[in-house]
Amino acid sequence: ALVFKRVNSLARYSPAAYALFIAASALLFLKIGILNIPSNEVNPLQEIALDKLSQFLHVVSAILVLTLLGGDNLKSIFIRKGNWKYGLKFGLISFASFAVLGVILQWEARGMFANLPAALPWLLLFVFSNSIMEELWLRAIFLKKYEVLLGRWAAILVTALVFGTSHVFATYDFPGGGLVFGVVVFVLGLVGAQAMFKEDGLIGPVLFHAGYDLMIIIPILNSL
Repeated sequence: ALVFKRVNSLARYSPAAYALFIAASALLFLKIGILNIPSNEVNPLQEIALDKLSQFLHVVSAILVLTLLGGDNLKSIFIRKGNWKYGLKFGLISFASFAVLGVILQWEARGMFANLPAALPWLLLFVFSNSIMEELWLRAIFLKKYEVLLGRWAAILVTALVFGTSHVFATYDFPGGGLVFGVVVFVLGLVGAQAMFKEDGLIGPVLFHAGYDLMIIIPILNSL
């Protein structure tokens, strides 16, 4: 990123290169794992929720620190008030819709919902840790930089492609397998990126993302 910044013909690519540096540094910090939280192996939901919180602490702290050290403010990665009324409305409707759909899809195993009151705090910790982390890491740090270089719709497309591809090898049990899951996540990424631009903030995209994460993770109640 520094080389790009110092060469006049490449200077316009410097912000995008620095965003890639931030993303890679966040991954490295995550691999080092100095902020890992001890988990409870007796409760599988608590274990994955605390593991996700550990990932959140590593990735988000690295993104915030490196963004500020790079000379940008947090508004450059959509941490701002923005059109919060739109974001809240879009986000709450999306979150509620995905939650209802998740219940409908698991209705044949509805006996598992007896565990919901005890599980709900861990479910919410997981989905919001993951949604905030991924919205920043895979989308927010790139969108405005790519928009300058490629235009808004290309920026949305590129980030959605990366988002979808990053989920192809996820371990979720999804109908049709990893490739189908990647395509679905790509479409969700298109919607999330557009919502982020429209709101110029994170409230809507985070709630939208948390909603479909909740739909995916609800089946783990069967293991409790």
